[in-house]
Amino acid sequence: MKKVIVAAVLLGLLAFAFAACGGNSVPTGAIASVGDATVTQEQFDQIWAQAEAQYASQQGAPPFPKEGTAQYDQLKASIVNYLVQNELIKQQAADMNVSVTQKQLDERIKQVTQQVGGQKKLDALLKKQGVTMEQLNTQLEAQMLQEAVRAKVGENAKVTEAQIKAYWDDPKNKSQFVVPDSIDARHVLVNTKAKAEKVQKLLAADNSDANWNKVAKQYSIDPGSKDKGGSLGSFPKGRMVPEFEKVAFSIKPGTVSVPVKSQFGWHVIEVTKKTPGSTKTLEEAKSMIEQSLKFQLQAKAWDTWLANAEEKAGIKYGDGFDPKTLTASPSPSGSATPAPSPTS
Repeated sequence: MKKVIVAAVLLGLLAFAFAACGGNSVPTGAIASVGDATVTQEQFDQIWAQAEAQYASQQGAPPFPKEGTAQYDQLKASIVNYLVQNELIKQQAADMNVSVTQKQLDERIKQVTQQVGGQKKLDALLKKQGVTMEQLNTQLEAQMLQEAVRAKVGENAKVTEAQIKAYWDDPKNKSQFVVPDSIDARHVLVNTKAKAEKVQKLLAADNSDANWNKVAKQYSIDPGSKDKGGSLGSFPKGRMVPEFEKVAFSIKPGTVSVPVKSQFGWHVIEVTKKTPGSTKTLEEAKSMIEQSLKFQLQAKAWDTWLANAEEKAGIKYGDGFDPKTLTASPSPSGSATPAPSPTS
């Protein structure tokens, strides 16, 4: 979470590209014009510096892209897109009477602070990634404004009963309504067969919840379940490693298994409940279908809105900053070779 908070703010809104409109004439000191406003070189340099700091702060991250490479141009284009989109949305939000209040922004900052473990940890993280608190506020406000505008654009998306029924009847969607067999199970994980055999005897003699709590706490090396009586909750087939799953789905509820070896060690397993698979009815699936279709309608409305807003704004880019040119595939005779995005 700590590594991605700022990355999500800086680079999480890069899915939308903007084509240049008209010539490349933009005011001095700007990299793009959006209607009567501009995106400045200073704004670009600020985000670029943050991207460099982010690369440097992440252990195991690849080297920062070198100028002249496809990765460098892709990063440059993504930052331009981010800044242009922010300006475009800010202008349109004003016309739509959409805004982010200080109270809302303060609440988002509070959430982020809690997520990273407090103000001191947030300050340290921001310093490491070259971001000031003021810049974080600005970037979060832009993100929240997009969310508000997007919600406004999609608020009229309505799904009909006929659309829900058509989705339900489509054979391509049938697998979405199948609920597989599942079990509720608990285990004690140890690192040797001898310990597993000892645990198995203790639990076979008394498989009460109280004894499972006691034995798991004393012997298990699984940090996720040892303090919960070994409970793994409910899960379907395909969730656990094969050796574990084969035994867990074959034993009867209430039976304590013999020791089972997997890549993690030795398990002693008990299944506490088995739930047969089923297929959801239309009524049971209706809410999920409606949500899925509504999301599709909202996404389509957003794409249409963005295209119209872009055309209305008459976006122009300075030389070397047109994202469409920066990310264009090289011609067959060119020497450049496309490379994966550094943010992937």
